Order: sequence, then C-alpha cells, then structure tokens
Amino acid sequence: MATTIKRAIRDELENLSKTDFDKFCDELLDRREEPRILRRSVENKSTVEITQHLVSTFTEPKALQVALDTLRGINCNEAAQTLESKTRIKDSVDNGDPALPKTSSGELETEPSQEAREIAAEQFPLQATGQGGPVKGPEEMKADAEARVRSEGGDPSKKRLVLSRFIIQFGQYKGQTFKWLLENDVGYTVYVVATHQDERKSNKDRSPLMVNKVLQKNCTRPGASA
Repeated sequence: MATTIKRAIRDELENLSKTDFDKFCDELLDRREEPRILRRSVENKSTVEITQHLVSTFTEPKALQVALDTLRGINCNEAAQTLESKTRIKDSVDNGDPALPKTSSGELETEPSQEAREIAAEQFPLQATGQGGPVKGPEEMKADAEARVRSEGGDPSKKRLVLSRFIIQFGQYKGQTFKWLLENDVGYTVYVVATHQDERKSNKDRSPLMVNKVLQKNCTRPGASA
C-alpha cells in the first residue's frame, strides 16, 4: 500500500528504541535553522504528536528532510535509509487522491487509525466546552488550501489537489485536511456524508459550516473539483 510522508515518518519513529527516540527529540531541539522547535513541543510527546508537529511546522516535504537529517545526526542511519526508501514514491505527482487504508486481508479499513483516535481524544474537551473559533467562508477556505498546496510544492491550479487540502471545520477532526480524513477514518467519512444528506433534505442552509460539509462530501467523489 502506498504511504504518505507523514505516515512514513511516524512509523519510523515508532520503530526507534526509547533511547534513540529521546535522542531524536533532543537533536530537534538543537536545530539552529528557522523555524526552531520549542522544548514544550517535544517534551513528553508521543511519536504521533512529534510527527504532527513536524508536518504542521515544516510541511510534509520539509518535515521529511528534517526527520532524515535528525536521524542521521544521531547515527540512526539504517532508520534514515528505510524512511528515505519508503517515501521515494512521493517523487511522483500528487493529484490529491488519498491512500485509502486497507486491512491485512485487503478490505477497506473502516476503523480509525491510532493517530485519528489520539486527535479525537484531544478534540473532545474543546467540543464539550464549545470552543473552536469562527467558521471560514468558502473563498477563505479555498485560499488557505491553495496556499497549503503551494507550501508543499504542488500546483494550485489542480482543483482536486486543492480540494484535498481543505480543512475540516467541525467535529472530532476539526483542523485536519479532507485527504487526511479519508486516509485515517473512512468510517467517520461515511457517517458525515450520510448525516449531511439527511440535513440537506430538510435544510437549505448555505452557512460556511454547511458549505464545508458539502465540500467534504464532494472530496469523496472520483474526479471531484473545488
């Protein structure tokens, strides 16, 4: 199964011994290039959290280079070589299509990934207290997605690629991209699409939140466009 840069980094960090993982985090703190990694961002953090921070700080392609440099800096050369070989497929053009998770028998995996479970657990207190901030309109969402594509070295004229980088603005995975959702919790995606169809039957609301749900639904269709 094809893997993403983010998943490959996470998997390689999970394969490190505790001693090497601690060295990896310490080496990140010693980086002199900007943006710098803050101590509070790595202290007592899991491999999932460290990976998430690397990608959100540097974007996927740069996060890969930082991870490779850091692994080599602590003499984990075999781990660096493995990570590099796993991500070599990323040299191909990204068109926005997700790498859908599969079970060991080759069936579509509908259970959430470990990363998804941890993110949902972090979101739960915010949902319970009603925290979250304003919902962005469609034009602002599109502009943000195009900027995200550019930062990753992609082509913002590719509508499906841009749509895949739209941010979810509701629910337990608020703040993640549409592509991330399809790669980490297909079951939740199906649930959102089904409940949204019911909402649309009785509600013609065109609020930013409803538009966000429409776009997420469209992202699950082959050949969808922003």
